[in-house]
Amino acid sequence: MLYKFHDYKFEKIANKYYDTIRSAMNNLGHEESNETVDINFYNHIVNSSACNRPVIIVKPTAPTSRHFALDTMGYANSSALSYTRPDINDDIEQMDWESILQLKNTKPNKWDDSVLLKWRDAKDIKDDHILIIGQMPDDETVNGFGFGDHIKRMDMIINKLENENLVIKLHPRYKNKTLVKKWKDAGHHVITGFDCIHSILPKTRVAIVDNSTAGIECLMHEVPIISHGWPEYHWATQKLQTLPQLENLVNDLSWYRPVYAKQFIEWYINHYLCHDIKTTERRLKEILNAN
Repeated sequence: MLYKFHDYKFEKIANKYYDTIRSAMNNLGHEESNETVDINFYNHIVNSSACNRPVIIVKPTAPTSRHFALDTMGYANSSALSYTRPDINDDIEQMDWESILQLKNTKPNKWDDSVLLKWRDAKDIKDDHILIIGQMPDDETVNGFGFGDHIKRMDMIINKLENENLVIKLHPRYKNKTLVKKWKDAGHHVITGFDCIHSILPKTRVAIVDNSTAGIECLMHEVPIISHGWPEYHWATQKLQTLPQLENLVNDLSWYRPVYAKQFIEWYINHYLCHDIKTTERRLKEILNAN
């Protein structure tokens, strides 16, 4: 089988993962070519007229800078996983939770190979808080795949929970002094810098997300999640269908399925994502044998 890599966007990011995929494809007996090929690899794209087909899409993701997903439909909330519930191992005794604990204790993130980003432990975080996680409003997963105004939805959620113990963690690149001042004046703890989420989650009662990869870290810390987007991990969250549901959901966590949430994130990290040549070979076999 012949394959080819395409520099769709974020070339420097893509090339690191392409090297791993190239080694895995070669180990499986396939050959790279610049001619018409059997498989086209793209990063950060959905399966559409913008790409040559057949296609496998490459997308870096949490929990570390080494992890990435391979999919034939898209990435994040446009991936096949976001549409089809996975068949995961429901035998709790077979689950390798120890590996997740070991990974969690290193406080990883998907930018942990950056020499420029300096992460710090968060300070003065109150116990038993509700964590609201924001994304960049121009992030394609909330503005293109998801539709609507991400910041407006987040503001409506914060207004609805105005009397609750809230921690609002914004994307470090997001700047909106007016909105941040409004939330701080209302008495909420607003995080705008490079505070490590692993230092926040031990004190989190429940998290509210749209489609952030931070939900992966929440699941690693066994934090219940309410999601109002359709992240790949929404199978292990409580879906927020309408705003009037919210107050009851944050105060009555009887909907939380801790065993399934642990099973899901262990499967997702250890048996679905790629992080080296061996795991990439495994995932490629799954995709290529299914087509």
